[in-house]
Amino acid sequence: MTNPIQGVRHVFDIVKAARDNQNPFSDEMIQQLLDATVSDEKIRSRYNNFSKGYSAEELFRRIFSLLPWVRLITPLGQEQYPEVSKQNLQTPDYEITYEVGSQRELKKILVEVKLVDGNKQSFELLKNTYEVLKNYEDSSPHPLVFAVFWRNRLQWTINSIEAFSEKSSCYKISYEQACLNDLSAVFGDYSYVFRKPIYRKSRFSNIKNHRSKYYHNHEKYGQTIYEGISLDGKKYKEIISIETPVIDSAFNFEQINYKKLNSRRIEIVEKVILNDSVYVYKLSSLILGFLMKIYYYNKDDMYYQDNFIVENAFNIVDTVRRTCGGEKFYLLPQNKQEKTRNLMKDQFGNAPHIYKMYNSNELLDGPILCSHEPF
Repeated sequence: MTNPIQGVRHVFDIVKAARDNQNPFSDEMIQQLLDATVSDEKIRSRYNNFSKGYSAEELFRRIFSLLPWVRLITPLGQEQYPEVSKQNLQTPDYEITYEVGSQRELKKILVEVKLVDGNKQSFELLKNTYEVLKNYEDSSPHPLVFAVFWRNRLQWTINSIEAFSEKSSCYKISYEQACLNDLSAVFGDYSYVFRKPIYRKSRFSNIKNHRSKYYHNHEKYGQTIYEGISLDGKKYKEIISIETPVIDSAFNFEQINYKKLNSRRIEIVEKVILNDSVYVYKLSSLILGFLMKIYYYNKDDMYYQDNFIVENAFNIVDTVRRTCGGEKFYLLPQNKQEKTRNLMKDQFGNAPHIYKMYNSNELLDGPILCSHEPF
């Protein structure tokens, strides 16, 4: 007889495959599949909760596979035999092979994916859940970390158990502590910092059925026929249609100029609202925001639609970053314990300005950002 949890996973995979093929199942069809596959009624009734967890796992695999230093993400498959093995050993969700220090050197790491849903400001990991994962880690040459998806914030953090506080029955980490001890930089999850003025010039035509290389319209001015970005308000670089959603998902603009070119065309110039501040985005969050803007990521159920654009999302986002004057920084964890220190040394030990800053930030209370380039 199929393990009921494994049965739920099989149902999830079938439902997702049907949706990927643009033939989504109705709720009634999903229930029929559950009735035919999962023997335990209590497990069947929790399908939606299981589905959220599996969706987070799938989303992690997709988003982190786009990061520049990640070479391979391998699902470890959790159909364990003998069945009683789960009482002492639990296979994590993924094994990641990634570049450390250079393209020539690779290492592996174990990743367990967790979801923080709703408005929760912390994540709790039951001690017995961690212990069976730790037993697996102890039997492996590779360290274990937790990928926590803070769903409402559209943000992933990678955290070692060292960043958690130990309670009587669980290990707990707040959103703030998860961010302050985020290890995602070791995978190339850059922090993009935008601190220069950004200007956008757009031209529109109100001619019906006007042929344009841009897909989007302005609700008031008509079809977009040109868009350009400038960092000085004078010299503009034209951007392509697929780059616009990245900009719209990242920045707030205010209109500073309007010009009527002729009876059919107008031009507006907008400037990013900085308010004496800067914009800072992690690469993984900017990719998610971009995919949500083009409706390839559904925030309501964490479903993503795979296609050529998604596979090239990093190149699209990083191109926009350069056009908009974004600088690459790394978010460094505050934690100095052994596992965290080893991961940081592996990745940044040959970049003295980064590793030195990591080792000398004890007195800083907030997030520590280190430039990609030495000063």
